[in-house]
Amino acid sequence: MIINDLRCTDFRCHTQVALSPQPGLNVLVGENGHGKTALLEALYTLATSKSHRSHKDIDLIRFGQPLARIGADVHRDAIGRSRSLDLVFARPGSEGTGGERKSAIIDGQRAQRVAELLGHLNTVLFSSTDLAIVQGEPDERRRFLDYELAQASPRYAITLGAYRRILNQRNELLRSIRHGDAGTETLDIWTQQLCDFGGKVMSRRAAFLGGLAPRASQIHQSLAGDRERLIVKYAPCVAFEDASPDGITAALTAQFERIRSGEIARGTSLSGPQRDDIELQMTTPGGEIVDVRTFGSQGQQRTVALALRLAEEELLEEWVGESPIVLLDDVLSDLDVLRRSRIFSRSRTGAQTFITTTDLSSLPQSLVADAKVWRVTPDGVES
Repeated sequence: MIINDLRCTDFRCHTQVALSPQPGLNVLVGENGHGKTALLEALYTLATSKSHRSHKDIDLIRFGQPLARIGADVHRDAIGRSRSLDLVFARPGSEGTGGERKSAIIDGQRAQRVAELLGHLNTVLFSSTDLAIVQGEPDERRRFLDYELAQASPRYAITLGAYRRILNQRNELLRSIRHGDAGTETLDIWTQQLCDFGGKVMSRRAAFLGGLAPRASQIHQSLAGDRERLIVKYAPCVAFEDASPDGITAALTAQFERIRSGEIARGTSLSGPQRDDIELQMTTPGGEIVDVRTFGSQGQQRTVALALRLAEEELLEEWVGESPIVLLDDVLSDLDVLRRSRIFSRSRTGAQTFITTTDLSSLPQSLVADAKVWRVTPDGVES
């Protein structure tokens, strides 16, 4: 998978950007605040349809402008052809958008749904915010799962979206029942729909983590040595023995029957994929198993986060049949020589890689010699 051209118009601080990266390593050099990270954000947003830096699409539009547009021509080895991808963000009331806040264009044709963009471009982003996967609340780890699964399986994103809509409708009904404004006649219908879609979401999460966990453990051992062993486990909202969609749906159905009265009393759904988590544990030299979030040092947590990203890259490559685009957003200063070399080795094995830095001399000169260097300034981007 190779990005042949990247285009940005009124995206973040950039008025107009057009660059043609090379297949191997591309380095974006510039001062902080000049828009290096925004270019990686553009690629990641084009791959996932969502920014990793903001939950509000309007934040992506340059101040004072009605629209922002990001696009790329992506060559896919797996299908032997290139595709032109564009994603447009609009402020409310902007002309020529048909009232849509966000729209996707694939090979010049407007897509019916933004979700159709998913799966055409795969990226793995390494950034300083990766520590949140380890240190943060469960929603950070669910976001990690959902973003990566959406790239590998566009149908997952559609299923997850349907689940969230049903969850919102069910929660509204539960609140109405609690306040005496509705009866329970339709609750079972909403519950069964929630279980059906929830089973599909959780089955896919279980499969993803089943592939990720051994890879992350092996990579972590190569980074940390034999003194520690990383254990990655799916912590679902309900226990199940059969990880198929039907098996998990049955487990969810039984659980919702048990907690029905409690949900009515609370006025909200008390189970489902929105309550899933990932357990990150580590064995100590003394043989104890501890929670990395609680007992790991920041250095250990950073190593775990790096192992998860590298494992994600390997798994995506296996699932889609080609290397994803690697995005390294100013993370090198936080890594020692061993961890840097592990990341750099990927750019030497065929994965197109983008690195941001404020200082070109901080990178190994042997690496820079083979890289295409782009200077990012307030006036634009040039090689």
